[in-house]
Amino acid sequence: MPQENITYLSGSRDEIIGYKRGVGISKVQLAAVVFVLTAAGLGVGLLVGKFGICQPEDKNDGDVKSRVLDRLVSEADPTISQLIMDGIDPHRIEENLRLLTRKPHIAGRPNDFELVKLLQQHFKDNGLLVQTAPYDVLLSYPSETTPNSVRLVDGRGHVVYDSVTDESDISHLPDVVPPFHAYSANSLVEGQIVFVGYGRHLEYESLLKLGINVTGHLVLVKYGKLFRGDKVAIAASYGATGVIMYTDPDDYTGFKSGDRRVYPETWWMPPNGAQRGTILLGEGDPLTPGYPANDLAFRYAENEVDPPMPQIPSHPIGYGAAYNIIRYLNGSNVPSGWQGALNITYRTGPGFTQPGMKIQLNVTSRNERVKAENVFGIIRGSSEPDRYVLFGNHRDAWIYGALDPSSGTAILMELARVMGGLVKSGKWRPRRSMVFCSWGAEEYGLIGSTEWVEQYVALLRERAVAYINVDIAVQGNNTLRVSSTPLMYNIVYEASKKVPNPNTAEIQAGRKTVYDTWLQVTPQTDHENTLVPAITTLGSGSDYAPLLQRAGITAIDLRYSYDRKLYDVPSYPLYHTEYEIFDVVKEQFDRDFQFHAAMAKVVGEMSRSLADSLLLPFKLLNYANGLDSLRKILDREYGSVLSKDIDNYDRLAEIIQGFTEDVLSFETRLKTIDTKDPLAIRAANDQMLLLERAFLDPAGLPERPLKKHVIFAEDAHDSYAGTSFPGLVDLLFEIEKHPERWEKVRHHFSVILQIIQSAGATLRDVTNFMPEIP
Repeated sequence: MPQENITYLSGSRDEIIGYKRGVGISKVQLAAVVFVLTAAGLGVGLLVGKFGICQPEDKNDGDVKSRVLDRLVSEADPTISQLIMDGIDPHRIEENLRLLTRKPHIAGRPNDFELVKLLQQHFKDNGLLVQTAPYDVLLSYPSETTPNSVRLVDGRGHVVYDSVTDESDISHLPDVVPPFHAYSANSLVEGQIVFVGYGRHLEYESLLKLGINVTGHLVLVKYGKLFRGDKVAIAASYGATGVIMYTDPDDYTGFKSGDRRVYPETWWMPPNGAQRGTILLGEGDPLTPGYPANDLAFRYAENEVDPPMPQIPSHPIGYGAAYNIIRYLNGSNVPSGWQGALNITYRTGPGFTQPGMKIQLNVTSRNERVKAENVFGIIRGSSEPDRYVLFGNHRDAWIYGALDPSSGTAILMELARVMGGLVKSGKWRPRRSMVFCSWGAEEYGLIGSTEWVEQYVALLRERAVAYINVDIAVQGNNTLRVSSTPLMYNIVYEASKKVPNPNTAEIQAGRKTVYDTWLQVTPQTDHENTLVPAITTLGSGSDYAPLLQRAGITAIDLRYSYDRKLYDVPSYPLYHTEYEIFDVVKEQFDRDFQFHAAMAKVVGEMSRSLADSLLLPFKLLNYANGLDSLRKILDREYGSVLSKDIDNYDRLAEIIQGFTEDVLSFETRLKTIDTKDPLAIRAANDQMLLLERAFLDPAGLPERPLKKHVIFAEDAHDSYAGTSFPGLVDLLFEIEKHPERWEKVRHHFSVILQIIQSAGATLRDVTNFMPEIP
């Protein structure tokens, strides 16, 4: 943790740390201090280990040691769970959200720093230690004088259509940035345009089969199916000169079901709505890959970074603007499945129905080095202060961010108030330290969290227990939606069973808890043939990614979501638009903020369980079962190909079975552990929390060296989507066109076997982790 800007619960900094920087200490004094500390530590070790020389001791000294030992082996207070839940106030969450969304707060601008100060004061007022971590990073902003534009020009040079820069009647308010794609190349391009559907590889290949090549043309792309940055990179790889991206009503309205209403009547996107967002590939400050963007950093030039900055201009528009382009398009009707919901015939282009007509895309955005700041509130643990349970949410928004991210920030503030209040009142202090994280510049590419992990990765790998991410607390009122690594499955299941259902209709149907509805909506069968709620694989797109990928911290991302069977949409429709304001949350999602409160209770109970349990509540068998499930998926999708070219392909099942046996053996020993022996407890807990780290490859994934987790990562061709065995999946993509990759496939398969086997060894008896001599 950074040392600047620290506020302590009680006592001066020097009283707590034990010395003053800049004050001379003699060698004799230093030796005395070291001797005293060493002797004290040895004394406790001898007492705990149940051996040593019995020395006469003062009765009071014995009482102190007894109290210390009792604290080290004490079980969690079961009453605290209910105290936390009872303390959560939906009205306070509502007021938090109202306060957070008064002004736009894009990263790196004054309104964002106002929220930094607000959170610092909030944490301080509720008794938390306060720390900040600022970084000097490259962000991107639209021009304040020459807005980005999309124009349709006829053969005589007259403007037939000029895209609007205003989404709504709040567009002219201070600090509202018009729609733009962060880090877009800055240039003016003009020419013909080709409609490429969702802009995936398969659509470009379909066009090539039709004899349509996008090289030298702009492309019109629908939002959805994959990350916008991947769409731009794919377009550039096929030779496109620019990208115009729009939200088709087929994906962001109810048109296809006959519902023509849009916001403010419903949550559906109006014609002028345009989705802002980054198109940067990779995570963190683009100029300092792999290392923190502080005053020690070496910075690459923008044209030297890897992965490269976007090479072509890109700009988002609404479907109202897209209509005025598509209506003039010439060419064949689009292939089956490409047709959107505009009342018009979709054609491929290139070319227009009017001779000489062309499209102009002018992007004037600029990149600028600015400060991005993270804020932390910390509750120091009573027995294991060097073990951290982290709960995080990013703070920055493209405009008001009432859903993304401020719904999450609102519950983070409420949990800090409730838990901090219990500590201040003397009713509770968690066994382990709790860290409330407010990340900066997430929208630009997880910048604040990535820089922090890069700065403190060695510390985090040693000390972090788990990370809970709530990017968006509420984006619907149907059920929980969870993505996670397997160690967190049991924890979120148990927490959600304790939280009362916020939906009265569900309660009347007999589903009394959050878990009950979650199970009803997304049931799946686990390895024991028991029905449990579905949990998906973590991809990228939020701040859990660097903590999992760089530091190997087990992680979870959760939110309340909409009914995906009823609403077949890629996200809530008003995502990253001006319409994402407080009133939308109040009127369309959660009028009484009961769903926000339920989310806070689930997260609060998970955090308490991780921070307070004597033995960490991880269920390691979920990891073993998860690996076996992933192996079966890999076998189903790629087994026939892999088994032909990898001689020892069947070893994967054998190695996973060996890992499972190591897990079962560990869990058997855990059942008989001496819970009065703090060293035994500490050793077992460390084996559990370090397990996730065992799946990191120091060399990183093939062609993605900063992605180090060999089991879970985002898809290389869609940064939003999670995938398993990501290095293999990356290499197998279109391998028939690249047979030279097979050597890398065989190498990486060997790495996977080695890492899973090594992970199993971390769970064995600490002095019996190698094979015995025959």
